[in-house]
Amino acid sequence: MQEMTHREPFMFDADHPPVLVGSDQGPTPIEYVLHALAACLTAGLVNVAAARGVHLDEVSSTVEGDIDLLGILGLSDEVRNGYQQIRISFKLRGDDPAKLRDVLERSKQRSAVYDIITNGVPVVIEVDAG
Repeated sequence: MQEMTHREPFMFDADHPPVLVGSDQGPTPIEYVLHALAACLTAGLVNVAAARGVHLDEVSSTVEGDIDLLGILGLSDEVRNGYQQIRISFKLRGDDPAKLRDVLERSKQRSAVYDIITNGVPVVIEVDAG
């Protein structure tokens, strides 16, 4: 099987709120993570529904996370830098509710972003400071 990688550079604006010395002119990097998770699960459930012939009239999601700034600001070694919890609520309308729940569960099982967030992944950082 051929390995699939994506190496094109992406360009996204990002910022931080004033409390993190930003000007609040764009999403924070961690907000992109929340969006990526909700988008991956949503796209997946639409694909699974189409493949299984499950009818969808409406799909929407709300995602939120609990984060303690004491960790990010380095003010406490007891608080992690990232989210303590992430919550996603889906509103699904269309077919039988049991089928809709099954479609979402199957999407969760196949979601690359859900997998990265819930299982972690080794990250290699290279620096050329020459």
